[in-house]
Amino acid sequence: MRGKSIKLYIMGEKYKSLKTAELSNWTGKAYIGQRKHVQMLQNIEELATPGIYILISEIEDSYQKKVYIGEADEVNKRIAEHFKQKDWWNDFVIFISKDTNLTKSHVRYLERELYEVALKNKTTIETINGNTPPGSKMPVSECDDMSDFNDNIIFVLNNLGIIDFTKTQTNSQNMDNTGKEREVFYLSVPGAKGESVKEAKLMITEGTYRLLTGSFIRKDHVSSFASHNYAKLRRQLEEEGFFESSESESHFKLCKDIDFKSPSAAAAIVRNSSMNGRKEWKLKNGLSLDEFENRQ
Repeated sequence: MRGKSIKLYIMGEKYKSLKTAELSNWTGKAYIGQRKHVQMLQNIEELATPGIYILISEIEDSYQKKVYIGEADEVNKRIAEHFKQKDWWNDFVIFISKDTNLTKSHVRYLERELYEVALKNKTTIETINGNTPPGSKMPVSECDDMSDFNDNIIFVLNNLGIIDFTKTQTNSQNMDNTGKEREVFYLSVPGAKGESVKEAKLMITEGTYRLLTGSFIRKDHVSSFASHNYAKLRRQLEEEGFFESSESESHFKLCKDIDFKSPSAAAAIVRNSSMNGRKEWKLKNGLSLDEFENRQ
């Protein structure tokens, strides 16, 4: 895969760190700012056009970010409405087209596609849209163009550290880019006295750590873990049906793959306790994930 350049422009003193971001050979453009910039947006002519936007807030005691994804015909006016109506968010990102070629149908398509990707990223994003965006029907050629546009949106958000997308593909790949089967790492999951030790399984895929379906998940809660930042995520995954009963009274089984930005996060969800995932996840030959990555 070829690299890309992000051009980041810090706007003048009047705007106090409102930023724009662009990619080479891309018609899209991002405006990145905070609540204090909302009034300034009303004076920027190219923002009085169709666009897609994301409202963002940090979640206390969590590694997730709360986001709301929307679209508008005049995106600066919509952000101003949200400023008056919603006080939970602190930051925003707006995406428009520099050549003003985005239509209402385009931004509705982008809104739905970005929303669906965000929903797959349970470990880093809490999506709070009240309803599923309707999307829009377009010719296949335009859908492909908008999918490329959306890939660039995700590229900008990921690489500027605004939002972490651990998963952008819907299919689970067991092969790397060279066609070689990916290595599987294992973590022991103890149970009640007298029960055999179970295992959880993890793969590295496209820079993320994928906890694999069928992994055993410890049921018992460690008291010291209750206040940990991953405890909220663990409860959320359990409530949303990622765990199912198993043949063991001490363990759940994972029924859906989950992608993580950190192997320690995956280990914490599995064992219900804080641990160094880079040391604890190991290949069958005993090589730790940390040692494996240092050899690559």
